Amino acid sequence: MGKKDKKKTRDPEKKAALTAKKDAKADKAALKRLAREQDRLSSLSIHDDDREDAKAIASNSRNGGGEDIDSILESFRNRTKELTSAELEVIDTPFPSPPRGNFTWTLCPTNGLFYMFGGEFYDGAENLVFDDLLRWDPDYKESHSDDEGDDDNNTKENNLEPNNNQDEGNPNNFPTGQWTRILSPLPHPPPRCAHSAVFHNDGIYIFGGECATAEKYHHYRDLWRLDVKKNTWEECRSRGGNPPAARSGHRAVAWRHYMILFGGFHEALRTETRWFNDIHIFDFQTFTWAELQYGKLARLPPARSACNMGLCTAPTESLFIYGGYSKLKNPNLGGAGSTGGGNKSEGITHVDCWTLPLKSLLNATGKGGGITGASPPAWERISRKGEYPSPRAGTSTITHKNKMLLFGGVLDSEGDHHRMESVFYDDLFALDMERKRWFAMRLKKASGGGRRRRKKKDSEADVENESDEDGCESDNNDGLDNDGDAKNEEAISSGWDIGKLKHDMFAFIDGDGNIVYEKIEEDNAGEDDGHSSEKKESDEKAHVVEVPIALESDTEKNCASETNKGQKQKPNLVTKTNSKIAASSVMKVDVRGLPMAAARQTPLPRINCASVIRGNILYIYGGVLEVGDREVTLDDCWSIDLNKRDKWCCIWPGQMHCQVWKGIDSDNDSYISTDRGDSDKEDDDEYMAQFEPMDENEEEENDDDSEIARKKAKKAAKKEKEKQKRKGIKHEIKELNEKLGIDNDQRSPLMGESVAEFYARTTDFWNNEAARTVGQTAADRGEPLSAKELKREGFQLAKSRYEELKPILDRLNELEEMQREAEEEKKSKKERKKDRR
Repeated sequence: MGKKDKKKTRDPEKKAALTAKKDAKADKAALKRLAREQDRLSSLSIHDDDREDAKAIASNSRNGGGEDIDSILESFRNRTKELTSAELEVIDTPFPSPPRGNFTWTLCPTNGLFYMFGGEFYDGAENLVFDDLLRWDPDYKESHSDDEGDDDNNTKENNLEPNNNQDEGNPNNFPTGQWTRILSPLPHPPPRCAHSAVFHNDGIYIFGGECATAEKYHHYRDLWRLDVKKNTWEECRSRGGNPPAARSGHRAVAWRHYMILFGGFHEALRTETRWFNDIHIFDFQTFTWAELQYGKLARLPPARSACNMGLCTAPTESLFIYGGYSKLKNPNLGGAGSTGGGNKSEGITHVDCWTLPLKSLLNATGKGGGITGASPPAWERISRKGEYPSPRAGTSTITHKNKMLLFGGVLDSEGDHHRMESVFYDDLFALDMERKRWFAMRLKKASGGGRRRRKKKDSEADVENESDEDGCESDNNDGLDNDGDAKNEEAISSGWDIGKLKHDMFAFIDGDGNIVYEKIEEDNAGEDDGHSSEKKESDEKAHVVEVPIALESDTEKNCASETNKGQKQKPNLVTKTNSKIAASSVMKVDVRGLPMAAARQTPLPRINCASVIRGNILYIYGGVLEVGDREVTLDDCWSIDLNKRDKWCCIWPGQMHCQVWKGIDSDNDSYISTDRGDSDKEDDDEYMAQFEPMDENEEEENDDDSEIARKKAKKAAKKEKEKQKRKGIKHEIKELNEKLGIDNDQRSPLMGESVAEFYARTTDFWNNEAARTVGQTAADRGEPLSAKELKREGFQLAKSRYEELKPILDRLNELEEMQREAEEEKKSKKERKKDRR
């Protein structure tokens, strides 16, 4: 009794502080719990060594994605303050960690290197925004002997030959190149994400973006230039004209000696979110800005952010805009019973395409030779022709040979109880800007006549190569059409909905090192009907299989015995389990029960990945994927030869299976966790840990961690309060729905209905009730009621029922409004990220 009372009254802030101290002594605490966990193995049994492996992954994630990474970034900033020239620091991992989204990845044509700047990473508890500059050399190969010399200084080629000395974490065994961190002296841009970047004359220009953390939310309107030869930054202050308003999620391209900027959005706490459809032009020669001035009656693209923008150079120089996202107030939203009806906004996924001729701008120049913006060219909306993509937002865009390439994207829709339902895509499309026609860029089937084709004349081979370089000629796998121009319809895309995402990305690690599994309802459905269940599973790409967790190969046993020679053997806590664990094309579980990556043939669906083309090779890197409320920041890298288009090559599979998600709620019934600890006993351990003797080193360590502990305690207390509030609302709504008898809408009024509306909808039911009760009694007395009297009695019965349920309806409406506000807040965070895709 005492234990329970103590647990209920314990201050959440104090509990979180104790948890923070316990994290600092994770190894010691793990040893103490080892023997106790042996007695608490459940159906999801996992070896204690494997549990510690998971906790090590969680710890590594904290070191790479929490306060430690903040201190690392701060140390970089402090170092740059003392620098007089740029320094290069080779990264000792195949690809940067932690992963990030909404960064820019820019190719420098003069040296063939890729430059990455900024970005953000969200782990469910904290959003980190970066300001580091990294450079990738995809052709770098580590020398194996001194005789090899400077192989990395040779002419760079666009090949993807296997490298036999790659990291074991790359099952596809393609060269991962080399990443270098560039430490530049001051000045340099502050941390940001969702900015734009273009290359011009040995310089990378970045504009705008935002910094969205728990401490601040700020949009930028500054312009910076990175000198790729000196690796130094300089701020480009305007010498004429007004720079664009602060924004993020905009798009920019370089044209001649100009940078053209379009769209974006700006969000502030005290004002409404604003979307833009303005065109701004920056002159690289004069450092001046100009905005194209249009009249009120001009036909313009609607305001939007995160659109696709491409530059066409033939037959005429034109700018193309496609898609994007914005929100528009809908007076029909809100409805009866909703507060503030008519003031809510709904998201719009744009599917329109616009083009703007650019050459005429060169004739409207001012005294200094720059573009004035007066008498701008007219926008033209073009219809969708060819095999165009389905509606989606968050696509990645890159221009290649007058073709605008799009990859990925997501379509969001609002489902029941205001939950966001998303479908993610993994297909590639191209808009031929010369012909103004769409093409689906599917993988080509392998040709059986490869040897005969090599015997053709050189002239015929050249014609074939030219056709292949187009990269957009339809190569229909279904054999129905031989000419892409014959199609004029929306392409069929098999997106990944929440069910498929959960099946394929079924496990992750939480902040405490527990392995958490997605609760897949479909697996239990049809359990009694074996035929339907088998058919359903056979149709899915992600099959559910039995994984013998207790099974160890002879090799593993021998390795374990060799490793543990002379050491004290830990008790074997692995037991057989009948629980079903999914294995998919994305991830699988090893014999220890830990999630691991599976080799794939194509990239995962995603939004907002970075894309770059060098030669004829398209590279895509990173992006974001949402599995329900869980956000997975991808860090895999893929390439495809646009000439051949026969396969995707995985350069780096990424570490998403090791990614820790700290946003999981313990009361969320969508997950199954391997955490089997006895909460009372663990709380007692935390409580008693205060009185354990500590040496001086531990005491100093705790003093250093006190500030971290206080921050964690504050966050934990706030999170616990919000969680309990949500849990209480859900429980009360469930009880009220049971009282309301919502399963029978004839006896229960709907939300927002008046008495008259309730009776009008259920007239037959209440009139029959009146005839069965009051009418039957009157008939027994020999005084039958007329039809008018029956209607009056029916209305009285409906009124009595309405007044009986009125307090429940009012309270239920209030609770659902609270729940709606919480969902709106969660949705606004997602939409804010969608705005800057």
